Amino acid sequence: MEQAQTYLDPLSDHFKDVPVVKTIAEKLNVPTSYVAIGSVLVVFLLVLLGLGSGLIVNLVGILYPAYMSFKAIESEDPEDDKQWLTYWAVFAIYSFADHFIDILFFWVPFYHTIKLIVLIYMFWPKTRGALVVYDMIIRPYFKMYEEKIESSLKGLAEATKTD
Repeated sequence: MEQAQTYLDPLSDHFKDVPVVKTIAEKLNVPTSYVAIGSVLVVFLLVLLGLGSGLIVNLVGILYPAYMSFKAIESEDPEDDKQWLTYWAVFAIYSFADHFIDILFFWVPFYHTIKLIVLIYMFWPKTRGALVVYDMIIRPYFKMYEEKIESSLKGLAEATKTD
């Protein structure tokens, strides 16, 4: 039980500042880690059963990161700004690609569960997955085509410029 507590204490500390989790934990008179774990289990169960899975995946991929982005903006630490700005850049590209991927793979068993795990991996502070994806895939690609992108954007700006 002591090993479990070593994982639950940091989880409680992390979620103690999330108003919804804090309120539910106070009403139930349980640690915030129990509410967080219970919520995660319910969400995964709903996604596994296919009950509103598309909506749930989008909510998890947007609401928690949006709140953490707010906290990062309000903090003095530039490192959390980098993490959340990187998350949104990777999320934007992932969301765009997902429109095409979804058409091909929506019928794959556990597709939404895999998608949920990928999004959590990308925003979870311990994994910092968005930074990994950015450094390994997105940054090299953009660096390779940076000049072409810049010239295209410049041409677009000039074409839409009104005097």
